[in-house]
Amino acid sequence: MSRAASSGGDSPPSTYVWYASFGSNILLERFECYLRGGRIGGMVRDMPGSRDPTPPVASSLWMDVPYRLFFAHSSPTWAGGGVAFVDVTSLSPTLPTAFRLYRITLEQFNDVLAQENGMEPGAAGCRELTGDDAARLVRHWRTEASSLAATGPDEVMHAGTTGTTGPPAESRAPSELWYGYVKCVGVKDGEPVLTFTCDADELRGFRSGDIPTNPPCEAYVDVIAAGLVQCGLGETEARGYLEARVEASMTSDAGAAAV
Repeated sequence: MSRAASSGGDSPPSTYVWYASFGSNILLERFECYLRGGRIGGMVRDMPGSRDPTPPVASSLWMDVPYRLFFAHSSPTWAGGGVAFVDVTSLSPTLPTAFRLYRITLEQFNDVLAQENGMEPGAAGCRELTGDDAARLVRHWRTEASSLAATGPDEVMHAGTTGTTGPPAESRAPSELWYGYVKCVGVKDGEPVLTFTCDADELRGFRSGDIPTNPPCEAYVDVIAAGLVQCGLGETEARGYLEARVEASMTSDAGAAAV
């Protein structure tokens, strides 16, 4: 296993964020490959790992974030089945998405983003978020929540507590890559909660049905289910959650309402 050397950069390791995973990274062992390098079963190649291989310092589970989870593209890793994406540009209150949150450094988040898009940590093609970016995103959520008189326990803010999608997502990797669209989906304990998905044009295409979705293979569903069980859900609950969203994914609008 290799690990990229630290770049120094302008995002100090002491800047912490929460990475919000909604697909196979819900399983801790799989996610940690993006930090320490290597692979586990079901992965076709080794990950280079983060410049800082330290494990997440904490994790949490949000079950009720009203974004649409769907499955699309064709992954050779998963027998040609679709992989998970989330529509961060519209609200879907009837079928909210479960996010497993990992508290990691901002540098580590940038390194995971690069690897999920087939790039090496620190690659020039991936515009990294800075500490200033993270602070700006938190300020946006706080301002929005204040204007709406929205509150949440332990300073938890997301689309479910404010009824809005929060600050706009930003393209951070080339648009032809699958996971280059970074979104701050909320705030937890004063720190931004960040995820990534496909870009705005693709999201519009999937929402309208102009771009087809693709159901996931059984092995991919098994990994996500194992991660949800790891978070405390029962096996039946985890399977029911996924079955409902796979079925909804095959319907273009899936109850999503544009905002």
